[in-house]
Amino acid sequence: MYPNKQLLILLISIGLLFSGLSLQAQRFKGGVVAGLSASQVDGDNSNGYNKLGLVGGGNVMINFNRRFDMSLGILFAQRGSQSELIKGNVSFNYFSQTFNYIDVPVQLHIRDWFVEDDDGEYAKISLNLGLSYGRFMSAKYKDDLSALTVVEPYLRKNDLNYIIGASIYANRHFSFTLQAVRGLGYIYNPNDWDTPPVQSAWYSHSLYFLTRYDF
Repeated sequence: MYPNKQLLILLISIGLLFSGLSLQAQRFKGGVVAGLSASQVDGDNSNGYNKLGLVGGGNVMINFNRRFDMSLGILFAQRGSQSELIKGNVSFNYFSQTFNYIDVPVQLHIRDWFVEDDDGEYAKISLNLGLSYGRFMSAKYKDDLSALTVVEPYLRKNDLNYIIGASIYANRHFSFTLQAVRGLGYIYNPNDWDTPPVQSAWYSHSLYFLTRYDF
């Protein structure tokens, strides 16, 4: 299953627009983001943040004043669930499902702990709050019972999440971020269908461990 082509064109256009703006004004700053996700899905008989995935992309930071920034990002993000972190540790049947998304997070950054370097003042920490729109692209399964693959056509294509996180800056260019990304709705709801393949609704939440480089 592939993402909507028009959506990808729109997201790429937004990224190029803000990248161009970042080169023209000091209040715009571009960056790249890479890291890992640890996810789970409530309702699919998994437990714990066992599913590891990749997160990567870019974003643009818009500086309002000394304490407040806002960012717009475009990320490839893997979420999902897994019955156990390492296969073979428990007796029940193993399964793993990976959901690939294009995410567009919009966040407010509240900065503090200001320090000086050769280029002036910058903040060492920030609290990050926001929303993220996700577009479902595809799924991949490893399932001993071959039971989960029937759900993929029934997954919702649009996913809205809220974000709470914190960042610490090693210097004005490198930062490390921990984010909690939790769904505002179900990624699968049996009430959407006359004959649903699974009776329990699925709700997704993840932890993102990210490294960011600001240009």
